[in-house]
Amino acid sequence: MVWTEFLAVFLMMMGCFLIFRMNKHLLCLFVGLEMMSLGLLFATHFILMNNFWLILLILCLAVCEASVCLALLVSVMRLCGDDLMSSLLMDGA
Repeated sequence: MVWTEFLAVFLMMMGCFLIFRMNKHLLCLFVGLEMMSLGLLFATHFILMNNFWLILLILCLAVCEASVCLALLVSVMRLCGDDLMSSLLMDGA
């Protein structure tokens, strides 16, 4: 039981680290979000032990979030040519 709590906190912290520190590429942001959703899944597993349907709902939301992130990544790659965050900024001119 202790290792799942540690794993949940570790995944949430690593996801936050990826989002706040390594945000040069869009893919790094999406991987950070996925790590945070996986940490949330582990955290809800030991909080909602007997409620299987809420855990399944959170897992379904994580899968939907992953598919939306993949669709956004593909559309940005087609539009801009790369996944750099600097290419999403608009110039003043």
